[in-house]
Amino acid sequence: MLGIWMWADSLIKRGADRVFDDCLQIGVTDVFFLTKGLSGKCAFETRLAPPMHEGRDLLDEAVRAAHARGMRLHAWFTSAQDKRYCSEHPEKGLCHLTKGPSDSIISIADPEYARFTHDVISDALSRYAVDGVHLDYLRYNHLLYGWSERDMDRYRQRGADAERVRELVQRTFYGDEADRQAVFEAYANSDADVCKLAEARIDDVCRFTDTVLEGVKNKRPDITLSAALMPEGAYDTVFAHLHYGQSYAEQGKRFDMILPMAYSFAYGKDDTWVKKVTEGALKSGAAVLTGLHAYEGATGLTLSKDMRAALDVKGASGVCLFRYGTFAQAETLGDRLTVADPTDEPITELEMSGAGETRRVKLVIPPGEKTDIPLPFAADTLRAWSGEKEVCAYLR
Repeated sequence: MLGIWMWADSLIKRGADRVFDDCLQIGVTDVFFLTKGLSGKCAFETRLAPPMHEGRDLLDEAVRAAHARGMRLHAWFTSAQDKRYCSEHPEKGLCHLTKGPSDSIISIADPEYARFTHDVISDALSRYAVDGVHLDYLRYNHLLYGWSERDMDRYRQRGADAERVRELVQRTFYGDEADRQAVFEAYANSDADVCKLAEARIDDVCRFTDTVLEGVKNKRPDITLSAALMPEGAYDTVFAHLHYGQSYAEQGKRFDMILPMAYSFAYGKDDTWVKKVTEGALKSGAAVLTGLHAYEGATGLTLSKDMRAALDVKGASGVCLFRYGTFAQAETLGDRLTVADPTDEPITELEMSGAGETRRVKLVIPPGEKTDIPLPFAADTLRAWSGEKEVCAYLR
């Protein structure tokens, strides 16, 4: 499988046919199309939320374009972040330890918001032939969040000394250097109160997931359920359970496929880390499509290495690139190289490598256009530049 995350504005900028032709050219099998984003707006017409673009049914355009080219289309929904909903229900904002409620992040423990998200997804499934439902932001965003009085009561109900745990978190993030790992060390050492805190946060995320996905498989038994998860949970349960309330083991029971967001450059890591994340994610029991860093900071070299690392893991289903519109897309056909530039900047130089040879070519590919050039040898790596800036490139 080769997946790609896609923002809905790509269709507004380029048109569905051109966008999905680009994806077809590099062999994309699965498109994860942003259907409800952080703003709370939707890519389809629904009475429950405002549209991303007036007068355009972007989800319908995406489904039709994908299916016409033999691709699967997954409707991608952000979960616990919704600025519009938060502005209308400020009391439901996720509460920071010292700063109070967020104006855009919703408490994932809020049952009304979970039911609202369920209704939005159900509305989409009732009218669009999507092949999958993909959940993102399915988490607490940081351990410093989740400290309202309602949150504290929930921790107490689990049997935790909520005040003691709060003090541990305070010391960890605002205390002396010696205390910077205090709450994490307590969890690693099976501290009863901190374990109860982690259990409560994991249960909050699981309860939200169960509410949102309620009845989906009954209505659409063929649909693929997937989730984008933070990468740390694949190998560091202490950090992931406390920070995010994300348990790969628990979410593996709920989803057909997990996409760990192994964005190497963003984490200051390399391809060996990508392999580690992929191997750990497979222990969840779900299929794994490893999310790779193909946006700013990545290059053709780093992406190629990350892909090989993920695909070399036995049992992995493939990779998913984040995201369409941030990297050059190329395909070799015989002795020709076709390069598309879906980015917002012109591609001005290419470097092709393979079979011990390297060649650079100066050219201009305007944003949204493609070009075809002779290929002097069999290339297995492509690098691209826009002026002095190297941009990411994918070579099929």
